[in-house]
Amino acid sequence: MEYFQRSAVALEKAGKPTVTICSNRFEILARATAGGLGMKDIPLVIVPHPVGGISPEEVEAKADVILDKVIARLVA
Repeated sequence: MEYFQRSAVALEKAGKPTVTICSNRFEILARATAGGLGMKDIPLVIVPHPVGGISPEEVEAKADVILDKVIARLVA
């Protein structure tokens, strides 16, 4: 998670919009990492855990739920 947050923070600071998608199990870590890098309000979209080891249908269902949030944050 830290690697992804570092990348997202670097992109945001360069003026490129990002959205980090993470499971609720890693939300605290994602926010703490981004805050430690000076970007406590980095855009996050949280999905229910788990994300890995699930069927393609379950992944699609989770993506359907968050798609509008991801788009909204990228164009905000």
